[in-house]
Amino acid sequence: MPSSRQGRDGSSTTSRYAQEIDLADLNNSHTLAILSVPPASRVLDIGAADGSVARALVERGCTVSAVELDPASAREAEQHGQRVVTADVEKLDLEAAFDGPDFDAVLLLDVLEHLHDPLAVLRNVTRVVGEHGRLILSIPNVAHAAVRLALLSGRFQYTELGLLDRTHVRFFDKPAVDQLLADADMVVQDELHVTRGPTETEIPIDPSSFSPGVVAEATRDAESEIYQFVIVAAPSGGGTEATSSLPSALQRRVENLEEELSELELVVGRHDAELSASRREVSMLHQDLQLKERYLAELRAELAAREDFRTELASLATMQSSLSWRVTSPLRSVRRLVRRHLGEIDS
Repeated sequence: MPSSRQGRDGSSTTSRYAQEIDLADLNNSHTLAILSVPPASRVLDIGAADGSVARALVERGCTVSAVELDPASAREAEQHGQRVVTADVEKLDLEAAFDGPDFDAVLLLDVLEHLHDPLAVLRNVTRVVGEHGRLILSIPNVAHAAVRLALLSGRFQYTELGLLDRTHVRFFDKPAVDQLLADADMVVQDELHVTRGPTETEIPIDPSSFSPGVVAEATRDAESEIYQFVIVAAPSGGGTEATSSLPSALQRRVENLEEELSELELVVGRHDAELSASRREVSMLHQDLQLKERYLAELRAELAAREDFRTELASLATMQSSLSWRVTSPLRSVRRLVRRHLGEIDS
């Protein structure tokens, strides 16, 4: 459900549903719808708004006719469409307006939720689908986690655009979509989806205001993050069998890559944790080494001091020996003289 008020080429637009289309964005309903249409198809775009989708289809070689309720938007769509009918699709005889079943694809992108009788419109649409044609629908999911949590807060507040667009008159979850298609006698060929997290929509949600158990319950099933259903279907007996489309294959590939990325992020996270632990260990070892180096330096200083003390002791011993010789040598001379004189006296 678009939110921009700028056209694809950057020009201003009167349509509140104008949207810049990026065919590389596989999480966008318009992208998925466009890629579901084979090039060079004859297309009817119901609810064409300013013709953003029509322009992208024309660039892929398609011829596009359109139905648009708003006259100003219809005039913008005429720049890209082969023929644009300004009318309320709930009151329009499509078969008479477009000369019978001739279209390879009919688009109803974010349209059914605006209708009072979507089943009658689907039955009307099947009359202009060619023998091997298909319908491509995008429908917002009222069972999204953001709506669930808002209801638990006691809020069901309309917004300018999005899941609770102020102009919606019908609301669909997956069983309601399935029942609508079954009642219209349509066979689903492919199911795609646009996803948004609980805090990624236009509905303000603060998960911290709920208990973790409540948030877990509101988001536990896969449908809780489906923002829009994108359905490729065909009238029963139309001769077109269910198939795996290009956008379906691309979307699965993206999902697989996202899973692989998540696994890699877990591995990287574990390695980062191990690396952090190793760094802490190295830091502790470095600190221990510094302490031991300081202790060793203190020991070396003490050893050097002891060596100086030993040298000083040796020097003192030498001095003592020298002093002792100097003292005892004269004493010996005196003793010899005394003995000599005593000997002379005795004789």
